[in-house]
Amino acid sequence: MKIKQIIVFLLILLPAQVLPSGGSIYSRFGLGDYFFSFSARRLALGELGIATTDIDYLNYLNPASWNKMRLSRFETGIITHGNGISSNSESVFHVQTIFSGMMFGFPIDRELGFSFATGIVPYSNVNYDVTYDDTDPIGGSYTAGYKGDGGLSKAFLGFSFRLPLEFAVGASLDYYNGKIEHLSSVGFGPESELISASFSRNYSYNGLGFTMGIISPNIAQLFGSEAVKDFRLGIVYSTKSRMNTDTTDVSSTLLGDIETSTGSMNTNLPARFGAGLSLSLSNGLNFTADYLFQQTSKFDAGGRTLNVMRDLTKYSLGVEYRNPEPRSQSFWEQVMLRGGLSFEQTQYTINGKGIDQISLYTGFSMPIGFDNTLDFGFQFGKRGTKENNLLSENFYKFSITLSIGELWFIQTER
Repeated sequence: MKIKQIIVFLLILLPAQVLPSGGSIYSRFGLGDYFFSFSARRLALGELGIATTDIDYLNYLNPASWNKMRLSRFETGIITHGNGISSNSESVFHVQTIFSGMMFGFPIDRELGFSFATGIVPYSNVNYDVTYDDTDPIGGSYTAGYKGDGGLSKAFLGFSFRLPLEFAVGASLDYYNGKIEHLSSVGFGPESELISASFSRNYSYNGLGFTMGIISPNIAQLFGSEAVKDFRLGIVYSTKSRMNTDTTDVSSTLLGDIETSTGSMNTNLPARFGAGLSLSLSNGLNFTADYLFQQTSKFDAGGRTLNVMRDLTKYSLGVEYRNPEPRSQSFWEQVMLRGGLSFEQTQYTINGKGIDQISLYTGFSMPIGFDNTLDFGFQFGKRGTKENNLLSENFYKFSITLSIGELWFIQTER
C-alpha cells in the first residue's frame, strides 16, 4: 500500500483510537502518566534523543531534528503495555495493546533544512481500576470501586530550518485534547437496605501550546579524533498550556442518572525543558544522553495545586549500532541494534514518599525495502515501593513501528 493511502486511512481511524490505556494506579493523580516517545526506535534509545538529527526517522520531541530529512516519511505503530502491581498482601497483572499515534513529514528545501512535519501522539494516560470488599455495621457487606480512564493526546504541526553556521532550529504549534473520567462506586448486598450507587467526574480538555528547539552544528572537531564522526548538542522547550476544561458530575442509582453539576475551569499544563547530546563514531556506534524537566509541582486545576505532585525529572542514555557502510546489500548487515537505560523522578509523591522509576531498554530495526524499516523496542521498568502502604510496579512496554520513506514533490526539467 502506498504511503498516501496509509495516511488517509489512519487519519480516519486515529481520532477514536489515539488515547492510550493500560496505565498504573498512580495515574489517578493529575493528568496521569506522561508519554515521551511514540516510536519503537526512540523507545529503545531511552525514550528521548533530543539532539539527534536523523535523515531516516522522525522525532516529535525536538522540531529542530527535522532539518536533515531527505525523504517524505510516515511512521505509525502499536504499543503493548503490561503492568504488574503488588502490595504487601496481593498482586495483579494487566496487559493492554494500544495504537501509538502517527507522524508525517517531508523536506521542502533540503539545502536550507526547511522541512514540515505533523502528527498526533499520546501525551498522558489515566487508567486504574481498584476494588475491595468490606463490611459496614449499618449497611452490611459492600464492594467499593475506584476507576479512571482516558488521557491527553497532542496534535502538532511545525517546521525546521537551518541557520548560518549550521545551527538547526524548529518550532511546532501543539494542540492538547482529551477526556478523563474518574468513577467511584459502592455496591451493597441483597440483604442491605442501602442502595448501590456510583459517582463520576468527567473532564474534557483542550488547549494550545508551542514547542521550540535548537540543535548545534557538528562540533566533532573538538575531540581531535577521526574516530568521532559527529557530535551535537540540543535543547527543546515546550511552553505552558492553559487548557480549557469542561467538567461534569454524574450520580447514578437505581432511580437513574442525575447530572449534579457542570462547569468550566482552566487547567495549567506546566512547561517542559530538555537538553541532550548525540555522539556518532566512525565504527557505526551512536550514543545519546538526555535530561528532561517538567515543573509538575505547579500543575493546577481551577487554581488548585495538588500536594501529591512534585517536579518530574528524567535522565536517559542510549546506544545504537548501524553498519557504517551504507552500500551493504546483506539483510543482516542492515539490521540496527539499540539499547538504553533511564532514571525518572516521576511527578508523584504519595504519603510523603516520592515515586521513582528505573528502566532498561533494547530493540532493533529490520529493513523492508529502500529506506523503510520495521522497528521493535522493549522497555522493562520498576517504580514505586511497598513501604508506607504504597504499591510497587514492575512493567514492560513492547513497541512496533513502521517507518516508510518515499520521494515526493520532485521537480522535473522541461
